[in-house]
Amino acid sequence: MPLSSGALKVTVISSISSFLSILALALRCWSRYIKKTGFKFNDYSAIAATILALGGAGVILADAIVGATGVHVADILANDPSILDIYFKLIVPGQLLWAAANTCVKLSILSLYTILFPVKRFCYLCYIAIAVTLCYFVSVVVETFALCTPVEFNWDKNIPDGNCEHQSAAFLGAAITNLLIDAFIVALPMPMLFGLRMSLQKRLSIAGMFGLGGIICIISMLRVISVSQWDLDDVTYATTDVSIYSVLEPCLGVVNACLPTIQPAIKRIFGDAVASWSSHDSQGTPIDTKISRNRERQNAQYIRDHNFRRLEDDIPLTTIRSDHGGDSDQNNNGNAITVTRQWEVDSS
Repeated sequence: MPLSSGALKVTVISSISSFLSILALALRCWSRYIKKTGFKFNDYSAIAATILALGGAGVILADAIVGATGVHVADILANDPSILDIYFKLIVPGQLLWAAANTCVKLSILSLYTILFPVKRFCYLCYIAIAVTLCYFVSVVVETFALCTPVEFNWDKNIPDGNCEHQSAAFLGAAITNLLIDAFIVALPMPMLFGLRMSLQKRLSIAGMFGLGGIICIISMLRVISVSQWDLDDVTYATTDVSIYSVLEPCLGVVNACLPTIQPAIKRIFGDAVASWSSHDSQGTPIDTKISRNRERQNAQYIRDHNFRRLEDDIPLTTIRSDHGGDSDQNNNGNAITVTRQWEVDSS
């Protein structure tokens, strides 16, 4: 059976988005190598997300190549019913890989947030979001296996008296929850970014880089709309758009998770001019500057809370002397260091 137009769209989009996710991960790993920094949890999560996203794309591609995607169920039954059996057997791993890939993308982004913005209250929000994300993944796994009785009826529709209840409502609820989590993750760092002391143009460029997650939210919303409108009685034809969004979301999610980390690789390839869009540069980052001030305040508070006693200097450094008159503060005791400064005023 030749590929349908829907299957062709799925094939092209899956191939392109998979390539973009691999490219983004490669640039991320290369950047770590250039900076000589070891991998952290957010990097390993991005690697896992890429592998899972590619696995999910492979499952959806298999459906397209077999000839089920974009074809009406009646036409499949009339030509080759075995294709329908293969389609249903691929639905379960496809659903699990989609959920696992999206979960790893979210974990990578949230973990990176805690490194970029190590502010206690903000980190607590990130940890809460991580917990919600993990709970969501568990719910999708349970939903995948609990909706049909017996469980084997998920992939073997020939079982007598098999039944799947509230399947459309469950899939729609999972899609909406995923959209809400995505929107929260995108909005989470915006107050921190716009609180940085830098030009408005620089803040907008950094916010735009992080805000590319908004594209993922749009894809999630389109997936919600598609799920709400599909007809499970003609599932192979109705889920074409859902398949496309199910590939795009995790693959572009990997790209979005890697964008804040790939500046060293971009700089190595294109030079400083192109790499200037990044929040990082050779003189440090605005984010780091603000964070360092926060750490200084936290350290000072820690010292006050733990009653540390200031040690006296071996050589007092409190002498202030002015050659232009005025008071001086002297605490020499015969062995102080004197620092003298002179100013010349030229009025010409």
